Amino acid sequence: MTKHNEHGLDHWCGAALRVRRQAAGMTLQELADKMGSTTSTLHRWEGEVHPPSSKDIEQMAVLFQSEPVDFSRAPRVV
Repeated sequence: MTKHNEHGLDHWCGAALRVRRQAAGMTLQELADKMGSTTSTLHRWEGEVHPPSSKDIEQMAVLFQSEPVDFSRAPRVV
């Protein structure tokens, strides 16, 4: 995966994005609109086909009130 040095990320976890998006009650389309992206791009990110850019990770962290590093590990299941 792409290394995101400025955020300390060396791994992208698509499940972390999917869980946060679903917990926020957002559809792929709603998140794509907020990110200025497309649903097909988000599918690739969530499916770990292609990691997002550092800029996109930073934007997601702001949207989900989390830290960029939170997208580098699998989400906790409670």
